[in-house]
Amino acid sequence: MLLDAMIPFVLFVILMVVTPGPGNLTLLAIGQSTGFRSGLPFLGGCLAGMGLLNALTGFGLGRLVAASPVLGAGLKAVGTAYILYLGWKILHMQIGAARDPRRFSFWEGCVLHPLSPKSWAMSLTGAVQFLNPARPLGLQVAVFVLSFTVAQILFHGMWLGAGSSVLGMLGRGRVLQACNVGAAGLMVGATVWALFV
Repeated sequence: MLLDAMIPFVLFVILMVVTPGPGNLTLLAIGQSTGFRSGLPFLGGCLAGMGLLNALTGFGLGRLVAASPVLGAGLKAVGTAYILYLGWKILHMQIGAARDPRRFSFWEGCVLHPLSPKSWAMSLTGAVQFLNPARPLGLQVAVFVLSFTVAQILFHGMWLGAGSSVLGMLGRGRVLQACNVGAAGLMVGATVWALFV
């Protein structure tokens, strides 16, 4: 990664992470349904999953997936199924006990980004645009992963906190359910649009 590309890279990371996608919309729905604290395991999983995806993409896995129509189609199918599952789970999420099985887990967060079309697009684009294969990749990939991780902590946390604030304003009821329906619909609709339009 060239030093003169750091400002464009940081702006790229911020824009990619702050915008709505499956991770942010799921965190918003978790925050508004069960509160900030209940979303921390899922947030931790999102950090781990995106970190792994970025590391593997930085070291060349992304190019292999992009070059294989079979792997690409398989990833699209599995990713779409997982996003549909998340949308279903968001629709059924209500304020409940701390051990409610409907709550989102660390492992569900871990697989979100590796199965999300948006995450693959931003990781591949970032790696192609900002990593220099003519230079040693170790330090470049470390900076790549760390930059996304810091942005995720800030902006995924912001979306989770925004959802939690909505919970405080709305409490329980039909308006909260309508927000969950809207978040699930946006997430599924955006994914389907990105994959098939």
